[in-house]
Amino acid sequence: FGAGNNLGARYAKGDFLFFLSPDTVVEKNSVDILFNFIIRNSKTGMAAPLLFDPNGKVYPYQGSDGYNLTSALVTSSFINKIFPNNTISRKFFHKDWNKKDVEEFDVVPGTAFMIKKSVFEKAGMFDEKFFLYFEEYDLAKRIKKLGYKNYIVPKAKISHIWGASTKKRKDMDKIFFQSRYLFFKKHSGTLFALVVNLVANFGKYELMLGLIIVLSTFLGFFKIKELMVFIGDQGWFYLSARDMLTNGNIPLVGIASSHPWLNQGALWTYLLVFPFWIFNFNPVSGAYLTVLIGLLTVIGMYLVGSSVFSKRIGMISALLYATSPLAVFYMRFPYHTSPIPIFMIGLIYSLSKIVQNKLNYLPLTIFLLSILYSFEIATAILWLFLFGILGYKLLRKKIDFKEIFNKRILTLSAIALVFPLLPMILYDIRNGFPQTIKFIAWAFYRAVSILGNQQHELSIDKIIVMFNFLFDNFRKLIFAQSNLISQIFFVCATVWVAYFIFQKKAKNDSENLVVLLFFIPLLVIILNQTPSDSYLPILFPTTILIFSLFLDFLMGIRRMKIAILIAITVVVFTNISFMFKNDFSFDKSSRMFTLNKRFQAAHKILNIVKDKDYNLIGRGFGSEHESFTMNYEYLTWWLGHAPFKNNQNLKVYISESSDGIKIEN
Repeated sequence: FGAGNNLGARYAKGDFLFFLSPDTVVEKNSVDILFNFIIRNSKTGMAAPLLFDPNGKVYPYQGSDGYNLTSALVTSSFINKIFPNNTISRKFFHKDWNKKDVEEFDVVPGTAFMIKKSVFEKAGMFDEKFFLYFEEYDLAKRIKKLGYKNYIVPKAKISHIWGASTKKRKDMDKIFFQSRYLFFKKHSGTLFALVVNLVANFGKYELMLGLIIVLSTFLGFFKIKELMVFIGDQGWFYLSARDMLTNGNIPLVGIASSHPWLNQGALWTYLLVFPFWIFNFNPVSGAYLTVLIGLLTVIGMYLVGSSVFSKRIGMISALLYATSPLAVFYMRFPYHTSPIPIFMIGLIYSLSKIVQNKLNYLPLTIFLLSILYSFEIATAILWLFLFGILGYKLLRKKIDFKEIFNKRILTLSAIALVFPLLPMILYDIRNGFPQTIKFIAWAFYRAVSILGNQQHELSIDKIIVMFNFLFDNFRKLIFAQSNLISQIFFVCATVWVAYFIFQKKAKNDSENLVVLLFFIPLLVIILNQTPSDSYLPILFPTTILIFSLFLDFLMGIRRMKIAILIAITVVVFTNISFMFKNDFSFDKSSRMFTLNKRFQAAHKILNIVKDKDYNLIGRGFGSEHESFTMNYEYLTWWLGHAPFKNNQNLKVYISESSDGIKIEN
C-alpha cells in the first residue's frame, strides 16, 4: 500500500495529493471540500473525509489519538471487546464526537485523505517497510512531529466497502500483526512492541485457553505429593537418572519391554535428570516435569486444533483434554509414556503439512517419530503413516523423487533420525542390534503372522479382551462416570467419521489423517492382543480431536449449539468431580499405593534396619519382576539408607496385596 502510493506521489505533478483506496465511492464535491479546508487551514497535515459503509451508515471508528502503552494495551486487546465503552477507548477513538463537526485527530484513516505534497515529502512519505496496515499511523505521527494537525472533515463523504480487496488473501491477520509489531518497535522499542502484540493477540479464545490452563494446572498439582502414583517401573527410571547424575553412568537404553530382549529408550531417564538436579532428587520432581509437559500438551491441543481445523475445534480439544481423567492421570504420572501425547500432537501437525506437499516438514516428522520410538517402542507403527503418505503421493505423482531426495532435506532427515536414536544405536552396535534390525524383523514376522491369520496367533477371546480393555479406557478418557454413555459417544463419533470418510465429505485431508492416525494404531493394538497401558497415550490426542470434530459438526446443526455446549459443560464438570471423588485414580489399588503410602513403608523399613546394611526382597504377586522393589530402593536411598545389592545378613521382605503394603524381616 505504502510503496504503491509513494510511486504515485513521485509521478504526481500537483501541489496537493489525494490518496484513495479501491472499492470506494466519492460523493460530489468531497475532493473540493478537503482542498478548500487545507487552503483555509495552513497547518493542516492530513485532511480525511467521513467514511460510510455501502448502506450509508457511518463507520463507528474512523480516527484516533496516538498510541501510548495504556491505550495500546486496552484498545488492541480483549479488554476493548469485552468493555467497549471503557474510558480509555472512548477517549482514544473520540466516541463522543457527533460526526457533524470537524474533529482533530492524531491519526486519520488511510482509506482516503488529502495532503500537501510538500508536507508529505517533508514527513518522509510512507514507510515502505509496512506492507499493509499502520502505515497511516506511522505517517501521521511524523506529520504531528512537524507541527501539523490532522482532521476529519464530515462534509466530505466517501463510501467504502471495507476489506473487499484484502478478503481475497488468507494471510491478512499475519500481515496485520507484523505491521503492528513494526510500528510499535519503530516508535517505542522492541519490548513495547512485544508486550503489545502479546496482549493484543489475547482474544476470547486465548482468554478461554488461559482459564483452561489455570484449571489444568490446578488439576495437575492438586495434592500431587500425597496422591502421586509411584510403581516399581518408575523406580527403575528414577534409579537410572540418579546414577547418571551421581556416578556419570549414562544408560543407552531404558527398562526392558514385555519382550525381555527388547528395551525402551533411555530418553525418559535423560529428561528426569533436570528436575532431579533442580529439586535435589525429590521423588515428586518427576511429576513436576510431567505436569509441565501436560500443560504444554493442553496448549498444543489448542494450537494444532486451531491451525489444522478451527479455533473452536482447538478450544474444545484443549478443554476435553485438560479435564479428561485418564489424560490428567498420565499428567500426574512420571513415567516414560507420559510425554507421548505432546509429541503425537507435533506429529499430527507435521504430517498434515506433508499431506499438503510441504516436504520441508519431513525432517521434523522423522525427528518426532524417532523421539516417540525412544519413549515407547510400540510407537514404531507410526512410521507406516509417513511411508504411506509419501508412497501414495509418489504413485499419484503429486510429488516426485527429486523433492524427497533433495540434498538439504536428506541431510536434515538423517540428522533427525540418528540424533534421538544415537544411544540405542550405540547399544545395538555392542549387543547385536536388538533395538533396530532384530526388532524390525520381529515386527515384520508378527505382522505376517497376524495377516496370515494363523490360528495360534489370532484368538477371538483375546480380541474380546482387547475391546473390553479399550472401551474401559475410552470411558476413562472421555466420560469416566459412565461406561454406557462413553460407548454411545464412541459409537456415534465412529459412525459419523465412517460416513464422512466413505462419502468423501471430509473438509480437508487433515480430517482423514486424524481419523487414520486413530483407527490404524487402534486396529494394530487390537490385533496385537496385549492389553498394555503403554499403548494408550498414542491414542489420546487423536481420540480427543475426533470427538471435538464430531461435537463441532453437531454445533453446526441448527438449534444444536446450546445443547452441545451444555453437554460439554456436563462432561467437564462430571469428569472433574470424578477425579476428586476418586483421588485422581481409577481403582482401589492405585489409592492404596500412593507415594505417601510408599513413603510410610520406606520409613518403616529404615526403622527396622536402623543403621545396619540390608537387602530388600520382594514377595508375592508381582515380585517376579526385577523392578518390583525399585521404587522402595529409591525412596530409602533418598531418605539416607539404601539397600545393598550384594548379600547381607539382614533381609527385609516387602509385599503388596489388597490389604496394603506388608514389611517383614
